[in-house]
Amino acid sequence: MAGWNSDANVLWEIYRSQGTFTRQQLAQLVGTALADAHTPGRLAPLVYPTSRDLFALLLLFCLESGMEVEAARELASDCLKNPNRGYVQVEYLKRRRHGQEWNTMRVRDGSPNSPGGLLRLALRITAPVREATGSSALWQFRTKDGILSAGFSAGSASSVARSFVSTHRLTDGGKPVDLRLSRLRKTYKAAVYKVTGGRMSAFVQGHSPDIAAAHYADIPSLRNLHEQAVADGLQDALDDAQTPVVLTPDEEERLTQNPADAWESLGVSAEELPPLLSGESDLWLSSCRSFFDSPFGIKGKACPVSFFSCLGCSNAVITRRKLPAILAFLNHIEAERAKTPAAEWAARFGKVHHQILQLIVPRFSKGDVLSAKAIAESSEPLLFLPHNLLGGH
Repeated sequence: MAGWNSDANVLWEIYRSQGTFTRQQLAQLVGTALADAHTPGRLAPLVYPTSRDLFALLLLFCLESGMEVEAARELASDCLKNPNRGYVQVEYLKRRRHGQEWNTMRVRDGSPNSPGGLLRLALRITAPVREATGSSALWQFRTKDGILSAGFSAGSASSVARSFVSTHRLTDGGKPVDLRLSRLRKTYKAAVYKVTGGRMSAFVQGHSPDIAAAHYADIPSLRNLHEQAVADGLQDALDDAQTPVVLTPDEEERLTQNPADAWESLGVSAEELPPLLSGESDLWLSSCRSFFDSPFGIKGKACPVSFFSCLGCSNAVITRRKLPAILAFLNHIEAERAKTPAAEWAARFGKVHHQILQLIVPRFSKGDVLSAKAIAESSEPLLFLPHNLLGGH
């Protein structure tokens, strides 16, 4: 046991006395030499946090919650409201929102690193200061001059920020980090924007969509994300335009019974439906809604691309009737893989291989696929083209 040599033991005795504990009383308890060693300057930092202690919590809370630092600096000790299932509301004052200054923010709670957990830790650390000052401000500390402060001012927060960077040797490219407290919210918003892929509903908390987009999304660090979103959107549009329609037997039967649904399902009139379902408009791998209006060619002229481009064409309609030909073609391109360089095979057949296995075959029942495989692997030749389209594809 360290006895009275331990600062912790001396502090415990002072705390237990629940009153003013003078130097004379301490000397009577531990002796003059030890009383001289346990000076207020040595003991006070163990009781009252310093600005440096609290700044780290304030900084992390702002980065985890996204609250503006000027609002976070003015939080009161009763700011936590309505804890519920891992979340808690933080009541704060936003002076710039005239007429609606008092607001609440719902944040995660429970774990020590959650915004709610960080505030609960700050409340425990600052409780002795509040007891001494009688102030309800949350961020209270002991200054280097021994004065108990009622919180961070804008100036003191900026000063502590510079000291924080220096103490922890935070650098960016070899130079001290320019820690601007006014940009903490932008840092938080940018992180949320990236994690959610630009989903505005998760990004506009505390702002209108226009303000959130103008002030927090339109920044250089997010430019790559925006450009990727545009590229992804164009690719989705292209993929949608190059996707055939796959009709299961049940869907064929439904359209046969209700031809008026053809426009909604296939984009064709009821009069144009029978050739698609009967096989009259069949090509090798699909039926074609308009062989002379191809997305790959000129309107009025025959489709100019190879037969297996049907599997990436918005004009194509694939039914169970075409499964044997599709599976026979699948067997062919998989055989080609064994004798073709990988890069060349991927360029020629990679996309159509994916379309068959991921977009077409899964739409049909196991029984339909097994029957189609049996036909595809039989010795009987498959008739691929109807006589009225010979010479087309």
